[in-house]
Amino acid sequence: MNQLERIKELHRLFHAGAIPTLASHEVNPGHPKESRENYLYFTLPPCLNFQRSSPAMWKSALATWEDPETNYLFYPEQVVATPLEKVRADLLKHKLSLQPNKHTQIWTKISATLHERFADDPREVLKGGKMDAQKVLNLLQVTHKDHFPYLRGPKMANYWLYILTQYTDAKFANMGFISIIPDTHVAQCSVKLGLVDPSASPETIALAWRNLLSGSGIDPVDMHPVLWNWSRNDFRPKV
Repeated sequence: MNQLERIKELHRLFHAGAIPTLASHEVNPGHPKESRENYLYFTLPPCLNFQRSSPAMWKSALATWEDPETNYLFYPEQVVATPLEKVRADLLKHKLSLQPNKHTQIWTKISATLHERFADDPREVLKGGKMDAQKVLNLLQVTHKDHFPYLRGPKMANYWLYILTQYTDAKFANMGFISIIPDTHVAQCSVKLGLVDPSASPETIALAWRNLLSGSGIDPVDMHPVLWNWSRNDFRPKV
């Protein structure tokens, strides 16, 4: 069985239920998928999801949302009208922010970008990219690269589009341009499957998956939940 055949078998086993699916850590308030609130919830917290535990970040995001005193943080029009020191303190309250200066700067900058350029609504960003994954990534990383700190990064930009496909009603053309997210689990699986060596960079891992899956009918991002759960299940079943 060659590499692509092994990948396809792993994909099949996952969707057949042969790989246990562990609880999702993107806990959320359960907004209607199409709502502005839902898109805001899955846009702003990911901007702070670096160098920390992702499950802990999402728990903090939910606590911040559910607290009437901090809920305003999810509305760009309210963030830009609030004194910076209050925003900083409220981001820290439930540990949504762990870096008082950097995290506050990122949150307020992206809130201001959404307020000033996209009618306080992440859906307008997607419309600006014509709901085309390649064009949305270009909008984040080239056209408006100075206005989306951290969200524009190669890992987070792709993660953002991925979670939008999972938790909102967003449907993108050119899904193949959404890279696999080369986190620890994906990296371990990539080595286990012989796609890369242990020293491979995140960019090398993402490129290896794009090249391997080109023309296969499987988009790289489709493999993210497969690999994440396979890694967490100690690489069982074997392929």
